[in-house]
Amino acid sequence: MSFSTLPFLFYFLPAFLAVYYIVPARFRNAVLALGSLLFYWLGAGTGALLVLVALILVNFAAGRLIEDAHGDERRAWLILALACDVGSLFYFKYMGWFLENLGRLTNTDFSFFRVALPLGVSFYVFQSIAYVADVYRGDAEAERSLLDYTAFQAMFPQLVMGPILRLRDVSAELHMKRPFSRAAVESGFSLFVVGLGCKVVLADQLASLWTALERIGFAYLSAPLAWFGAVGYSLQLYYDFAGYSLMAMGLARMLGFVIPRNFDLPYCSRSISEFWRRWHITLGIWFRDYLYIPLGGSRNGKRRLLLSLFVVWTLTGLWHGAAWNFVLWGLVLFVFIALEKFCIGGFLERHRFLSRLYFLFLIPQTWVVFRISDLGELGDYFSRLYPFLSSGESVFAGDLLRQLESYWWLFALGILLATPWPRRFYEKYRATPLVWLPLFTVFWLCLYLIATGTGNPFLYARF
Repeated sequence: MSFSTLPFLFYFLPAFLAVYYIVPARFRNAVLALGSLLFYWLGAGTGALLVLVALILVNFAAGRLIEDAHGDERRAWLILALACDVGSLFYFKYMGWFLENLGRLTNTDFSFFRVALPLGVSFYVFQSIAYVADVYRGDAEAERSLLDYTAFQAMFPQLVMGPILRLRDVSAELHMKRPFSRAAVESGFSLFVVGLGCKVVLADQLASLWTALERIGFAYLSAPLAWFGAVGYSLQLYYDFAGYSLMAMGLARMLGFVIPRNFDLPYCSRSISEFWRRWHITLGIWFRDYLYIPLGGSRNGKRRLLLSLFVVWTLTGLWHGAAWNFVLWGLVLFVFIALEKFCIGGFLERHRFLSRLYFLFLIPQTWVVFRISDLGELGDYFSRLYPFLSSGESVFAGDLLRQLESYWWLFALGILLATPWPRRFYEKYRATPLVWLPLFTVFWLCLYLIATGTGNPFLYARF
């Protein structure tokens, strides 16, 4: 069950919306809660659903207990809730990786340990942590209704891949009747179609480029094709995840909620630091509010700032996956963000053109580290990005031209849509045929591509 599948588009979504708007307004949180759990069960299975329900019950109870307790008892309930949340995430996502590395160090076989990763666990665990932390700090009132809390925690538009919500983001809408609004449904569906197009027309079609590079073998790519592939994957990842986020925003708007934007034209940035304020915004805010600032942030000197950045970016890497390339990816980002804060930030601020070149040169390389889990293959790929630094292999110098024939239009469209102009055009003309007619065409093109089996799973769903 995914937003870009025919069962969701033609069965689940219409049936859910019909029930949601037919029932009296006071029952809509119940429909949202039960419908979201059904959505998750259809996509993730019974075992994953039990994990989600268990964490909902634990954090709902913890919120109530924290709010009603005093002094050290409040802290004890918070620690217990965090232990359940973090312990669950570690067990399902990192225990296998931890035992694998421990086995290599101790020459012990831990292959007996196998556990399935519940769909979206990284997202909803972080949302749970934010909830109990906000209640403890007095930034939010604990939910007194289990049904309302379940509707917030399991809201299906953002359950599997975010945005990571905090209760204050949706508290007002959660506790109001949310009457049917034709304007909200129309604008929400338009936003959903934009996201669907990003996913199906761009991300899914670009996915075959990386598959072609893997088939050729990273050690046998020409340098131009290696760079072309890095840029292609950068666009694929962006339109896959940003497309999902737009669909989530659109669906939430159809249900009467306004959830935070998760992407703000990140490829228009002029530094790595700025990029990470524009990419996966809710995750960045989560790490800022619940880790970076509590660690001291920039308030306690340069050493504490470096320590805070190091911890945040190491854990940001690990949040994305239990593999060494994600740790390396987080450390690479830490190094460049630290350089920008202490050394080159002023230069980048003064030289707009050079700062854009610096950013556009670096960011595809960081995504290569993110994408390739085998460190040997990662080394092969970078040896082709910089063939003058290694002996390399003999390659076909014209291999780029073969790929350009298939992908040039996707690159052109992807680069154009990553700029501010399409958004401005959409906002200005969204009520006119200049927008809704292309959206109508995109929607039916997406249905055709989905029906012919050219779709791919969402990349961030595995996190």
